[in-house]
Amino acid sequence: MDETLRKNEKCFIGMPSCGYVYESAKLCFVACPSHEKYTLKIEVIKDIIESYQYECHVALKRIDPGNFAFCTKICSKIIQAQFCIAFLDPSFDDDDSEYPNPNVHFEYGMMISQNKYVIPLQDEKHDLPFNISPLDTIKYNDSNFKQKVTEAIEFAIKKSAENKIAGALPQSPELFTFYNLYGYRLTDTNLNFLKLLYEFGSNLGFFLFDNKKNDTYKYIGPFDNEDPKLAILHTKLLVENIVRTYEDIKKRPKGSDSIEISVKVYFQLLTGQMT
Repeated sequence: MDETLRKNEKCFIGMPSCGYVYESAKLCFVACPSHEKYTLKIEVIKDIIESYQYECHVALKRIDPGNFAFCTKICSKIIQAQFCIAFLDPSFDDDDSEYPNPNVHFEYGMMISQNKYVIPLQDEKHDLPFNISPLDTIKYNDSNFKQKVTEAIEFAIKKSAENKIAGALPQSPELFTFYNLYGYRLTDTNLNFLKLLYEFGSNLGFFLFDNKKNDTYKYIGPFDNEDPKLAILHTKLLVENIVRTYEDIKKRPKGSDSIEISVKVYFQLLTGQMT
């Protein structure tokens, strides 16, 4: 994976360039068959991904009326995803005959062409088509599915964290001195909810500062020598990452765990919405 922020400058299907940035969202894209036989397995995958505070985007479950589905539901999400999952089990026709799912294979090819980290999955009772059989694939059965998927997702998250573009520390202490004078310090990311907030901006070149005295937080991006358009783009992506996660958390049932409550509280602190 490239260690620079990359925009999609050329559309795969000849449309105008969308400008989406690779690996810019805390997101996993899942390509899978739509058959009801896989509903429970897809829910297991979704629960595991969301337990790590990542968005799980399953394209076949999204409805986006009035927009070009391929761009909004598939291509743009693959571009932005930190990693992807390709569920390579077959689909079934009305006679219950199995066949390789063409949509999943097409999306799998897009993932590979975009140099994404991909987790390919297939039930061990099925065989891979000849054209992808040389590619390493995680084979599972009903008894070890959750364990194997959990291990694969944990490793993918670790790899994506290693490839994040954390902004280089400024060469001079002026930036830190300025904020230190106003009571701000670099945030301790050992705490889960603060680590989560930090990760929203770390791959975009931002640092997270906090002021314990008045419970305020600031994202600081040292973009002094960068193109102003790049600084604006990074800021826009940072806000989108925070808002998307907050909106997802609001949709969850009441009584969620403490990290979700913490994220809500700290989101309000960041945006000045505390009452």
